[in-house]
Amino acid sequence: MPAGFQAFTDTGVYQIDGRTPNYQMVQSMAADSAVGSLPLARNDAGRTFMIDLPSVTFTFSSVAGPMYAVLASGAVGITLWGAKRNGSSYSVTFVTERPCNVRLFVFDQVPVAAGNFGLQVFDAGGRLVADSSKPFLRVLDVIFEDYMNGVGWTVEGAPSPPWHSRSYGVPVLISAIYSVHRAWSYDPGVVELSSIRVDGGNVSWGTALYNGGRTPNIACFREQYHSRFMVLDGTGIV
Repeated sequence: MPAGFQAFTDTGVYQIDGRTPNYQMVQSMAADSAVGSLPLARNDAGRTFMIDLPSVTFTFSSVAGPMYAVLASGAVGITLWGAKRNGSSYSVTFVTERPCNVRLFVFDQVPVAAGNFGLQVFDAGGRLVADSSKPFLRVLDVIFEDYMNGVGWTVEGAPSPPWHSRSYGVPVLISAIYSVHRAWSYDPGVVELSSIRVDGGNVSWGTALYNGGRTPNIACFREQYHSRFMVLDGTGIV
């Protein structure tokens, strides 16, 4: 760029470019997940099927479209159940392997705040693009699993996704979850979902079954057994 502030990481990657608003933490909240009723499906006759799962919902507002990070206490597995938007208001619902405390961190474009200390960077229009007093969203890893190898409809033996783990050397948070989502029964409700466990800087992931088990065979879209999430740096946050 012809003028302005630039900052780089030690590997030469842009960290602040003086024009692009950075995503930084603007809000944090915590709540306990508890067993409650969630909508599972609706059939062609208009009947809604529900399922009881340990879950928690957070609602927050955003300026530019938020990024979230989540952490379940006690290394309890967690996944995203659903997300809704109403204007600038957002709601996210998470399912946990068992009731536990869940912390949510919201990243957004930071507002200008009087009395802050440290470096602030503004673009040519006077918009704040970086504020050193707020933690930055920093992606450490993106993990993708394709448990059924490919896309499209299939009829085959039921999958049994393995568990994996990685260590990062710093405290981590989880974001941008795309979950395995398979209903093995609707009445009563039995589901299989992604499960992501965080213990400090260690992450393990696989799937969890709720309220029952698998049948020997499956007819489904392979995309139901795709899973993806981001690992974020939680240094200075947790």
